[in-house]
Amino acid sequence: MNPIILNTEKRKIYGKKLRSLRKMGILPIHVYGPGMESVSLQSDTNNVLKVIQEAGRTNPVKIIDSDKEHTTLVRNVDQHPATGELQHVDFMRVDEDKAIEVEVPVVLIGEAPGTRGGAGTVTQAIYSLSVLSKPFTVPSEIQADLSVLVDLEANIKRGDLILPDGVELVGDPNIPVAWIQPPRVQEEVVAEEGSEEGSEEGSEEGSEDSSQSEESGDKDN
Repeated sequence: MNPIILNTEKRKIYGKKLRSLRKMGILPIHVYGPGMESVSLQSDTNNVLKVIQEAGRTNPVKIIDSDKEHTTLVRNVDQHPATGELQHVDFMRVDEDKAIEVEVPVVLIGEAPGTRGGAGTVTQAIYSLSVLSKPFTVPSEIQADLSVLVDLEANIKRGDLILPDGVELVGDPNIPVAWIQPPRVQEEVVAEEGSEEGSEEGSEEGSEDSSQSEESGDKDN
């Protein structure tokens, strides 16, 4: 994987003066991580936007300032609550040779045979997966193949997902990721049938009780 490059400069403006910096099309950024002090930098806002769109939260970004290079991951993107404009971005420095824990999106692919003919719909419960991986081997996504969902009994668990070499699952492998949910109409029909059976049983019991009461009355007379 080729690193994504972001050229930056040392930042000397802080606090309330950052507003004027943003108006000039320059965005404040921070780089932090183990074994280093937090570094205040700045870069062209449009360049930063392109970088975070390309990198997402899983692809490494090589930040270059005047005298150092930092291998990082995007960690926090602060946007204006009303306009959505970028306010600042935090990058976490990582060691290229050490595995880190990262959340990777889970993407459903293919078609579930068990949904044909209106037999149900696919339900996805997990949208990201925690994995351990070195920065440059982190996958951009993990795919879940729906072709294994052949009926209502089948499901895809976290441990069923195929991970690239060098990537390790974090957490319980038995948690379901996706399955086929039966149609609501079918569930309602079953519920109604159960209610009707209960009503019929209640009516029969009521009739028996009524008959027994009448017989007791006849004997008393």
